[in-house]
Amino acid sequence: MDREKQIRDFHNGTLSKQEAEEFLQWYTSDEGEAYMSRKLEQNWKVKADAKKEDQWDQDTLFKRIFKDPKILTQEKRGNQRPLASNWNNSPTFRVAASLLLLFAISFLFYQYFNPQELGNDLGSPTDWIVKCNPSGQKSRFTLPDGSKVFLNAQSTLKYPKDFKANRSLVLEGEAYFEVFPDKEHPFRVTSKELTTTALGTAFNIKAFENSPEIEVVLTHGKVKVEAGKSDFEEVLLPGQGVVSESGDGNFRKEQMDVEKVLYWKDGILYFSDTHFEEVLKTLERWYGVKISVTGNYDKGFLCSGTFDKNEYLDNVLDILGHSIGFEYKIDKKKVDLKFHP
Repeated sequence: MDREKQIRDFHNGTLSKQEAEEFLQWYTSDEGEAYMSRKLEQNWKVKADAKKEDQWDQDTLFKRIFKDPKILTQEKRGNQRPLASNWNNSPTFRVAASLLLLFAISFLFYQYFNPQELGNDLGSPTDWIVKCNPSGQKSRFTLPDGSKVFLNAQSTLKYPKDFKANRSLVLEGEAYFEVFPDKEHPFRVTSKELTTTALGTAFNIKAFENSPEIEVVLTHGKVKVEAGKSDFEEVLLPGQGVVSESGDGNFRKEQMDVEKVLYWKDGILYFSDTHFEEVLKTLERWYGVKISVTGNYDKGFLCSGTFDKNEYLDNVLDILGHSIGFEYKIDKKKVDLKFHP
Protein backbone atom coordinates (compact mmCIF):
# COMPACT_ATOMS: atom_id res chain seq x y z
CA MET A 1 0.00 0.00 0.00
CA ASP A 2 1.21 3.50 -0.87
CA ARG A 3 1.28 5.02 2.63
CA GLU A 4 2.47 8.42 1.43
CA LYS A 5 -0.52 8.71 -0.90
CA GLN A 6 -2.82 7.53 1.90
CA ILE A 7 -1.45 10.22 4.22
CA ARG A 8 -1.90 12.90 1.54
CA ASP A 9 -5.47 11.76 0.83
CA PHE A 10 -6.23 11.74 4.56
CA HIS A 11 -5.08 15.32 5.05
CA ASN A 12 -6.80 16.44 1.84
CA GLY A 13 -10.07 14.98 3.15
CA THR A 14 -10.58 12.61 0.20
CA LEU A 15 -10.75 9.35 2.16
CA SER A 16 -14.09 7.82 3.01
CA LYS A 17 -15.05 7.52 6.65
CA GLN A 18 -14.19 3.80 6.63
CA GLU A 19 -10.85 4.45 4.91
CA ALA A 20 -10.07 7.19 7.43
CA GLU A 21 -10.86 4.90 10.36
CA GLU A 22 -8.62 2.17 8.89
CA PHE A 23 -5.88 4.74 8.31
CA LEU A 24 -6.02 5.99 11.90
CA GLN A 25 -5.89 2.42 13.23
CA TRP A 26 -2.68 1.87 11.25
CA TYR A 27 -1.34 5.32 12.15
CA THR A 28 -1.56 4.67 15.90
CA SER A 29 -0.12 1.15 15.63
CA ASP A 30 3.55 0.29 16.27
CA GLU A 31 4.06 -0.03 12.51
CA GLY A 32 2.55 3.40 11.85
CA GLU A 33 4.54 5.07 14.61
CA ALA A 34 7.79 3.56 13.31
CA TYR A 35 6.95 4.68 9.77
CA MET A 36 6.19 8.25 10.81
CA SER A 37 9.31 8.35 12.95
CA ARG A 38 11.44 7.46 9.92
CA LYS A 39 9.66 10.02 7.74
CA LEU A 40 10.07 12.78 10.31
CA GLU A 41 13.77 12.05 10.63
CA GLN A 42 14.27 11.92 6.85
CA ASN A 43 12.38 15.18 6.27
CA TRP A 44 14.22 16.87 9.10
CA LYS A 45 17.63 15.91 7.66
CA VAL A 46 16.66 16.92 4.12
CA LYS A 47 15.43 20.30 5.29
CA ALA A 48 18.56 20.85 7.37
CA ASP A 49 20.88 19.95 4.48
CA ALA A 50 18.97 22.15 2.01
CA LYS A 51 19.01 25.22 4.25
CA LYS A 52 22.42 25.18 5.92
CA GLU A 53 22.87 28.78 4.87
CA ASP A 54 19.67 29.73 6.73
CA GLN A 55 20.18 28.04 10.08
CA TRP A 56 17.80 28.75 12.94
CA ASP A 57 18.51 28.13 16.59
CA GLN A 58 16.90 24.69 17.11
CA ASP A 59 18.15 24.40 20.69
CA THR A 60 16.55 27.70 21.68
CA LEU A 61 13.26 26.76 20.01
CA PHE A 62 12.96 23.42 21.74
CA LYS A 63 14.02 24.86 25.08
CA ARG A 64 10.99 27.12 24.72
CA ILE A 65 8.82 24.11 23.87
CA PHE A 66 10.09 22.15 26.86
CA LYS A 67 9.32 25.08 29.15
CA ASP A 68 5.63 24.73 28.29
CA PRO A 69 4.19 22.41 30.95
CA LYS A 70 1.35 21.44 28.63
CA ILE A 71 3.94 19.82 26.34
CA LEU A 72 6.52 18.78 28.91
CA THR A 73 4.32 16.97 31.39
CA GLN A 74 1.63 14.42 30.95
CA GLU A 75 -0.43 13.22 33.87
CA LYS A 76 0.09 9.51 34.52
CA ARG A 77 -3.15 7.68 33.89
CA GLY A 78 -3.91 4.09 34.66
CA ASN A 79 -1.70 1.40 33.16
CA GLN A 80 -1.19 3.27 29.92
CA ARG A 81 2.10 3.38 28.08
CA PRO A 82 3.23 6.20 25.80
CA LEU A 83 1.68 5.98 22.35
CA ALA A 84 5.08 6.24 20.70
CA SER A 85 7.26 3.64 22.39
CA ASN A 86 9.85 3.44 19.62
CA TRP A 87 10.38 7.02 18.46
CA ASN A 88 13.85 8.28 17.66
CA ASN A 89 15.74 8.93 20.90
CA SER A 90 16.07 12.61 20.08
CA PRO A 91 13.58 14.72 22.12
CA THR A 92 13.09 16.83 19.00
CA PHE A 93 11.52 13.94 17.12
CA ARG A 94 9.51 12.74 20.11
CA VAL A 95 7.85 16.14 20.49
CA ALA A 96 7.26 16.60 16.76
CA ALA A 97 5.82 13.10 16.38
CA SER A 98 3.53 13.47 19.39
CA LEU A 99 2.17 16.78 18.14
CA LEU A 100 1.65 15.34 14.66
CA LEU A 101 -0.30 12.43 16.10
CA LEU A 102 -2.58 14.75 18.09
CA PHE A 103 -3.15 16.93 15.01
CA ALA A 104 -4.06 13.85 12.96
CA ILE A 105 -6.56 12.56 15.51
CA SER A 106 -8.21 15.96 15.82
CA PHE A 107 -8.31 16.29 12.04
CA LEU A 108 -10.03 12.93 11.67
CA PHE A 109 -12.88 13.97 13.96
CA TYR A 110 -13.00 17.36 12.27
CA GLN A 111 -13.11 16.01 8.75
CA TYR A 112 -14.95 12.72 8.82
CA PHE A 113 -17.22 12.10 11.75
CA ASN A 114 -19.73 14.95 12.12
CA PRO A 115 -19.54 17.27 9.12
CA GLN A 116 -23.29 17.29 8.43
CA GLU A 117 -24.26 17.69 12.06
CA LEU A 118 -21.83 20.56 12.46
CA GLY A 119 -23.03 22.21 9.29
CA ASN A 120 -26.64 22.08 10.41
CA ASP A 121 -25.94 23.48 13.86
CA LEU A 122 -23.18 25.99 13.29
CA GLY A 123 -23.14 27.00 9.64
CA SER A 124 -20.57 26.09 6.99
CA PRO A 125 -17.47 24.05 7.94
CA THR A 126 -15.28 27.17 7.72
CA ASP A 127 -17.35 28.96 10.38
CA TRP A 128 -16.80 26.67 13.36
CA ILE A 129 -14.04 25.42 15.64
CA VAL A 130 -13.77 21.94 17.14
CA LYS A 131 -12.08 20.84 20.37
CA CYS A 132 -11.69 17.09 20.63
CA ASN A 133 -10.24 14.78 23.28
CA PRO A 134 -9.49 11.13 22.45
CA SER A 135 -9.90 8.41 25.07
CA GLY A 136 -7.50 8.78 27.99
CA GLN A 137 -7.10 12.55 27.64
CA LYS A 138 -8.81 15.47 29.37
CA SER A 139 -8.29 19.18 28.70
CA ARG A 140 -9.06 22.64 30.02
CA PHE A 141 -9.34 25.78 27.90
CA THR A 142 -10.93 29.23 27.70
CA LEU A 143 -13.50 30.17 25.07
CA PRO A 144 -13.24 33.47 23.14
CA ASP A 145 -15.80 35.12 25.47
CA GLY A 146 -13.79 34.24 28.60
CA SER A 147 -15.90 31.22 29.61
CA LYS A 148 -13.90 28.25 30.91
CA VAL A 149 -14.38 24.64 29.81
CA PHE A 150 -13.20 21.37 31.33
CA LEU A 151 -13.56 18.74 28.58
CA ASN A 152 -13.61 15.05 29.52
CA ALA A 153 -12.01 12.19 27.62
CA GLN A 154 -13.66 10.95 24.41
CA SER A 155 -15.55 14.25 24.16
CA THR A 156 -15.95 16.83 21.40
CA LEU A 157 -17.05 20.46 21.66
CA LYS A 158 -17.87 22.64 18.62
CA TYR A 159 -18.56 26.34 18.48
CA PRO A 160 -18.67 29.07 15.79
CA LYS A 161 -15.75 31.36 15.03
CA ASP A 162 -17.92 34.38 15.82
CA PHE A 163 -18.55 32.92 19.26
CA LYS A 164 -18.67 36.22 21.13
CA ALA A 165 -21.73 37.22 19.09
CA ASN A 166 -23.17 33.70 18.78
CA ARG A 167 -22.56 31.71 21.97
CA SER A 168 -23.94 28.39 20.67
CA LEU A 169 -22.07 25.14 21.24
CA VAL A 170 -22.56 21.46 20.42
CA LEU A 171 -21.26 18.90 22.93
CA GLU A 172 -20.76 15.18 22.48
CA GLY A 173 -19.42 13.63 25.66
CA GLU A 174 -18.95 15.42 28.98
CA ALA A 175 -17.86 18.94 29.91
CA TYR A 176 -18.05 21.39 32.78
CA PHE A 177 -18.71 25.04 31.90
CA GLU A 178 -17.95 28.19 33.87
CA VAL A 179 -19.86 30.76 31.85
CA PHE A 180 -18.78 34.36 31.52
CA PRO A 181 -21.89 36.53 32.06
CA ASP A 182 -23.25 38.34 29.00
CA LYS A 183 -26.98 39.06 29.13
CA GLU A 184 -27.11 40.18 25.52
CA HIS A 185 -25.67 36.90 24.23
CA PRO A 186 -27.19 33.80 25.92
CA PHE A 187 -24.87 30.80 26.30
CA ARG A 188 -26.47 27.69 24.75
CA VAL A 189 -25.15 24.13 24.69
CA THR A 190 -26.83 21.43 22.61
CA SER A 191 -26.12 17.84 23.72
CA LYS A 192 -28.14 15.16 21.96
CA GLU A 193 -31.76 16.38 22.17
CA LEU A 194 -31.18 18.70 25.13
CA THR A 195 -30.45 22.41 24.93
CA THR A 196 -29.10 24.13 28.05
CA THR A 197 -29.28 27.94 28.18
CA ALA A 198 -27.41 30.08 30.71
CA LEU A 199 -26.48 33.73 31.24
CA GLY A 200 -23.76 33.59 33.89
CA THR A 201 -23.43 30.28 35.69
CA ALA A 202 -21.56 26.95 35.99
CA PHE A 203 -22.91 23.53 35.08
CA ASN A 204 -21.92 20.03 34.00
CA ILE A 205 -23.31 18.12 30.99
CA LYS A 206 -22.82 14.42 30.26
CA ALA A 207 -24.09 13.02 26.95
CA PHE A 208 -21.77 10.43 25.45
CA GLU A 209 -22.64 9.02 22.05
CA ASN A 210 -22.32 5.36 23.12
CA SER A 211 -24.41 5.78 26.27
CA PRO A 212 -28.18 6.35 26.65
CA GLU A 213 -27.60 8.46 29.77
CA ILE A 214 -27.98 12.25 29.55
CA GLU A 215 -27.35 14.50 32.52
CA VAL A 216 -27.26 18.26 33.16
CA VAL A 217 -26.29 19.41 36.67
CA LEU A 218 -26.11 23.01 37.89
CA THR A 219 -23.46 24.08 40.40
CA HIS A 220 -24.38 27.76 40.69
CA GLY A 221 -26.46 30.37 38.87
CA LYS A 222 -29.53 29.38 36.88
CA VAL A 223 -30.09 27.48 33.62
CA LYS A 224 -33.02 26.46 31.47
CA VAL A 225 -33.01 22.94 30.03
CA GLU A 226 -35.21 22.06 27.05
CA ALA A 227 -35.74 18.83 25.08
CA GLY A 228 -36.15 19.45 21.37
CA LYS A 229 -38.20 16.30 20.71
CA SER A 230 -40.77 17.00 23.43
CA ASP A 231 -42.27 19.88 25.37
CA PHE A 232 -39.98 19.20 28.34
CA GLU A 233 -38.63 22.41 29.91
CA GLU A 234 -37.19 22.97 33.38
CA VAL A 235 -35.35 25.79 35.13
CA LEU A 236 -32.60 24.48 37.41
CA LEU A 237 -31.33 25.97 40.64
CA PRO A 238 -27.94 25.09 42.21
CA GLY A 239 -27.76 21.42 43.16
CA GLN A 240 -30.53 20.38 40.77
CA GLY A 241 -30.16 18.28 37.65
CA VAL A 242 -32.02 16.89 34.66
CA VAL A 243 -31.43 13.17 34.10
CA SER A 244 -32.40 10.44 31.68
CA GLU A 245 -30.83 6.96 31.82
CA SER A 246 -32.95 5.23 29.20
CA GLY A 247 -32.35 7.34 26.10
CA ASP A 248 -36.08 7.32 25.37
CA GLY A 249 -36.53 11.06 25.81
CA ASN A 250 -38.05 10.80 29.28
CA PHE A 251 -36.36 13.33 31.56
CA ARG A 252 -36.80 14.13 35.22
CA LYS A 253 -35.55 16.86 37.54
CA GLU A 254 -33.95 15.84 40.83
CA GLN A 255 -31.51 16.94 43.51
CA MET A 256 -27.91 15.99 42.75
CA ASP A 257 -24.69 15.57 44.73
CA VAL A 258 -22.66 18.17 42.83
CA GLU A 259 -19.34 17.17 44.41
CA LYS A 260 -19.66 13.60 43.16
CA VAL A 261 -20.86 14.72 39.71
CA LEU A 262 -17.64 16.73 39.32
CA TYR A 263 -15.25 14.05 40.62
CA TRP A 264 -14.08 13.41 37.05
CA LYS A 265 -12.56 16.92 36.85
CA ASP A 266 -10.16 15.95 39.65
CA GLY A 267 -9.28 12.53 38.24
CA ILE A 268 -11.50 10.60 40.66
CA LEU A 269 -13.44 7.59 39.38
CA TYR A 270 -16.87 7.27 40.98
CA PHE A 271 -19.63 4.73 40.41
CA SER A 272 -22.99 4.64 42.17
CA ASP A 273 -25.22 1.69 41.26
CA THR A 274 -23.75 1.87 37.76
CA HIS A 275 -24.43 -0.98 35.34
CA PHE A 276 -21.31 -3.04 34.64
CA GLU A 277 -21.56 -2.34 30.89
CA GLU A 278 -21.48 1.40 31.62
CA VAL A 279 -18.51 0.90 33.96
CA LEU A 280 -16.58 -0.72 31.11
CA LYS A 281 -17.36 2.19 28.76
CA THR A 282 -16.17 4.63 31.42
CA LEU A 283 -12.91 2.72 31.91
CA GLU A 284 -12.31 2.68 28.15
CA ARG A 285 -12.75 6.45 27.96
CA TRP A 286 -10.81 7.10 31.16
CA TYR A 287 -7.71 5.04 30.35
CA GLY A 288 -7.78 5.01 26.54
CA VAL A 289 -8.05 1.22 26.27
CA LYS A 290 -10.26 -1.34 24.53
CA ILE A 291 -11.89 -3.89 26.84
CA SER A 292 -13.15 -7.29 25.69
CA VAL A 293 -15.13 -9.70 27.89
CA THR A 294 -15.39 -13.50 27.75
CA GLY A 295 -17.51 -15.77 29.93
CA ASN A 296 -20.99 -15.36 31.37
CA TYR A 297 -21.94 -12.74 33.93
CA ASP A 298 -25.01 -11.02 35.29
CA LYS A 299 -25.91 -8.28 32.81
CA GLY A 300 -27.81 -6.42 35.53
CA PHE A 301 -24.90 -6.25 37.94
CA LEU A 302 -24.52 -2.80 39.53
CA CYS A 303 -21.19 -1.33 40.66
CA SER A 304 -20.53 1.25 43.35
CA GLY A 305 -17.24 2.66 44.55
CA THR A 306 -14.88 5.62 44.65
CA PHE A 307 -11.28 5.29 43.49
CA ASP A 308 -8.34 7.49 44.45
CA LYS A 309 -7.25 10.35 42.22
CA ASN A 310 -5.58 9.07 39.05
CA GLU A 311 -5.81 5.46 40.22
CA TYR A 312 -3.96 2.88 38.14
CA LEU A 313 -6.13 0.76 35.86
CA ASP A 314 -4.82 -2.52 37.27
CA ASN A 315 -5.80 -1.43 40.79
CA VAL A 316 -9.33 -0.62 39.62
CA LEU A 317 -9.61 -3.98 37.87
CA ASP A 318 -8.25 -5.79 40.94
CA ILE A 319 -11.05 -4.40 43.08
CA LEU A 320 -13.77 -4.98 40.48
CA GLY A 321 -12.45 -8.45 39.70
CA HIS A 322 -12.59 -9.57 43.31
CA SER A 323 -16.09 -8.12 43.71
CA ILE A 324 -17.62 -9.50 40.53
CA GLY A 325 -15.47 -12.54 39.85
CA PHE A 326 -13.25 -12.07 36.80
CA GLU A 327 -9.60 -12.26 35.88
CA TYR A 328 -7.95 -9.72 33.60
CA LYS A 329 -4.94 -9.27 31.38
CA ILE A 330 -3.58 -5.89 30.20
CA ASP A 331 -1.57 -5.79 26.98
CA LYS A 332 -0.71 -2.19 26.11
CA LYS A 333 -4.08 -0.70 25.17
CA LYS A 334 -6.00 -3.98 25.12
CA VAL A 335 -7.68 -5.40 28.21
CA ASP A 336 -9.18 -8.88 28.36
CA LEU A 337 -11.65 -9.76 31.13
CA LYS A 338 -12.46 -13.42 31.72
CA PHE A 339 -15.32 -14.36 34.04
CA HIS A 340 -15.09 -17.52 36.09
CA PRO A 341 -17.48 -20.39 35.16
